[in-house]
Amino acid sequence: MKSINISVDQEIYKVEHPVSTINIYKIFHQKGFYEITRNRFSGKWKVLLQTEDSANFPLGSIGKAIEENLGILN
Repeated sequence: MKSINISVDQEIYKVEHPVSTINIYKIFHQKGFYEITRNRFSGKWKVLLQTEDSANFPLGSIGKAIEENLGILN
């Protein structure tokens, strides 16, 4: 499992990539939990799961940081 901390707009998000062969990333933040993936054809990031009380978060910025730091699967 790979894990990194990403800082976006002075907020820290912990990103985990639990299974290296599956394009799903878990995001942990004090305001909630998210599970995201990247569409392999369009390249757009998509939220698969979020906690009920989680606030909106910068999906594009986090997705770009994941691409730069963890790499992505096609």
